[in-house]
Amino acid sequence: MIGGFGIPNPRRKGARYASVCMRRRATPDVVVGPLPAERIGAEYGVYDVDRPDQDLPGDFAEILWQAYESDLPSAAAALESGLCQRDDWLTILLHIQAQSIRHPDFARVATEHLTGAGRDAPDRDEVQRQRQRTHLESRALLSQARFAVIRRSKNARRFLLNDKGYVSVGDVALGTRGVLFPLTGNVAVLMAVSEAVPGDDFEAGPLAERALNVRGMDIINGSTWELNGITCVIGHPDDAPWIGELEDGDRTVKMPPLGPYAGSREGGMLDWALTPDQVRQRHRKYVLGGSVSPFATM
Repeated sequence: MIGGFGIPNPRRKGARYASVCMRRRATPDVVVGPLPAERIGAEYGVYDVDRPDQDLPGDFAEILWQAYESDLPSAAAALESGLCQRDDWLTILLHIQAQSIRHPDFARVATEHLTGAGRDAPDRDEVQRQRQRTHLESRALLSQARFAVIRRSKNARRFLLNDKGYVSVGDVALGTRGVLFPLTGNVAVLMAVSEAVPGDDFEAGPLAERALNVRGMDIINGSTWELNGITCVIGHPDDAPWIGELEDGDRTVKMPPLGPYAGSREGGMLDWALTPDQVRQRHRKYVLGGSVSPFATM
């Protein structure tokens, strides 16, 4: 999937051969590239099992990836082109589900979770069992969410990808939480957490479609760089100059006066997941509670 953020190789077919650039958190002043996408993201031993059994086979992770990985580039391309079919969407959902466990910070988070209440630190197999549990729990989370296709408007920058594969977003004014999953430099999926209503079918397809304006995209890309626990961001080689200028800042930012989306007056990133009455009621509750203006927490 990384290749969808770069330049295709005219001589070698396949996303893994596309050229991208990368900036690491460990060396923030250096943007490297162009380099082939296949040279990024390989980390060995992350999913190893020391004592495999029927419930935790040695190849448990590979089984999960094989369910969607080969189909993901074409599914992302279909979503970007507006030709996404049900099978494409189901592939994208499997990818979104996997991002909860397929990132370099999972072992740390799982260890902290499993070490609570005075318990000893878990061994590697216990972490892998937690990885299995989290993967299953993530599917339930998806079933209670609403989804939108998020594109970039004409003058907005391209999406970046970090090595967690997502960006957390939230709206203090509405009390909404979301997670944005970039799929290519031009398209992403935004999940509104716990906003499903009776009759929703998350597997049927996205509920809405929006295009980020210039300021909205800048907020997302800044948050992509600032997300806790990432080690790098990846983007189009032509974007290397501004990728190198991204800075850490306040994670709470005010939305643009006309909202984050082109052609829409919605005030926040997640308004589309609610009815107009819900938006008004939640904003009213926020103002009456003593706060002065709506902010979106990234």
